Amino acid sequence: MPESFLWYDLETFGRSPRNSRISQFAAIRTDSDLNPIGEPVSLFCRPADDFLPEPEAALITGITPQHALAAGLCEAEFMAVLHAQFSQPGTCSLGYNSIRFDDEFIRFGLYRNFFDAYEREYAGGNSRWDLLDVMRMLYAMRPEGLQWPLREDGLPSFKLEDLAKANDCFEGEAHEALSDVRSLINLARRAKAAQPRLWDYALKLRDKEFVAGIIAPHKRQAVLHVSGQFSAERACSALMLPLMPHPLIKNRVVAVELAPEALKLLHYTPEEIASNIFTKRSLLPEGESRIGIKEIQHNHCPVVVALQSLSEAELARWSIDAERLKLDIATADAVHVELLAHSDIITDKLAKVFSRPRSGEPADPDAALYDGFIERADKVKFGKARSSMGRDPLVFIDPRLSELYFRYKARNWPESMTGDESVQWRDFRKSRLTPEALADYTQQCLTLAEAHPDKAGVIRALIDWAEQISPAKV
Repeated sequence: MPESFLWYDLETFGRSPRNSRISQFAAIRTDSDLNPIGEPVSLFCRPADDFLPEPEAALITGITPQHALAAGLCEAEFMAVLHAQFSQPGTCSLGYNSIRFDDEFIRFGLYRNFFDAYEREYAGGNSRWDLLDVMRMLYAMRPEGLQWPLREDGLPSFKLEDLAKANDCFEGEAHEALSDVRSLINLARRAKAAQPRLWDYALKLRDKEFVAGIIAPHKRQAVLHVSGQFSAERACSALMLPLMPHPLIKNRVVAVELAPEALKLLHYTPEEIASNIFTKRSLLPEGESRIGIKEIQHNHCPVVVALQSLSEAELARWSIDAERLKLDIATADAVHVELLAHSDIITDKLAKVFSRPRSGEPADPDAALYDGFIERADKVKFGKARSSMGRDPLVFIDPRLSELYFRYKARNWPESMTGDESVQWRDFRKSRLTPEALADYTQQCLTLAEAHPDKAGVIRALIDWAEQISPAKV
């Protein structure tokens, strides 16, 4: 059990953690019984003058760059506050869809500002969690005790706002970070009270070694996997067979859904398998169904339940209602037997599929967090980079860091740049904020203004921001 939970939410200026930025952070710390500890934290992050928010994101949150600039901290100071919050020993940080979205923004923000991007997730007994898949698990396995709102198509909605309102947990307003955190904690209290044993099981899934034991391919056992990648019509659930460790990426297992399509692995060549699983569904040949291959990541708190057999008794032990989840147990069992009988052939093919190196040019330094681990000799300079606010002349082995160090100073303390640095920064901004890019951005805003006349103030602010940071004005 963690010493404390740090419940948090971000509002962002866009969808991509590689290319966009955080606009607001809010957090409330609680003890393991979900009682608040200390005061809530809420702060904004100033955008730098080389950055354009996505107009659609600003329409959703209502946060304009001008507001964040006036009320916020520069990104270096902002990330220092976040790092201190997340790094307190014994902290389990969590949000709603946080592992796939918010945590990625945190990682990239830490990386750009010379903090270790990962350490806060495991050092000092720390961990991370995500309530979204916990709620999906409760709905799939033991929905009693909670209300499950429906979408217009009659399927369950797992949106935080919808669940919070349906269970009388909603506070404040949607897409306001601190309000969302309060609603999230209220919903967690309801979930824990409704299904305490399943809550405790989900907590164990924070431990990647525990997860690895469940989905170990050598056990040759099926698992029930709950994930947003599966349709809500079947309670976001599927029976999967872990086949092999990922040949290139540590902490990942390649698994396949126990459905008839899995038998294509026996007959398809590695090239045909790759085409099937990596081609967009809409571009597959007519009549071609997707093989249900999925990479399950140990460190993403995946909801997985080990099944010793696919018998009614085993399913009942976990309170799994096969009919409700639309699980075809007889077919799954037959596919399971067939896959195990030819496992060597299948894993040999999949090893060829997943061993192919990724193609593409190296990413821009801002977006290059995953382009390789940072050497220790460079990491030891991070503290000096932060304490000197970019002023000390530091030499990095990694070329990503050399360029980031210049941008770090220019974005956070532009007044400290030398004349030559100011010219270099202006030239960089010109390469990003070209007249064509700014004209296209303004047109996007004007198009949205026609569709959203009630958001005229936000859209006008975005257009003004684009004009304000235009390098042509310098």
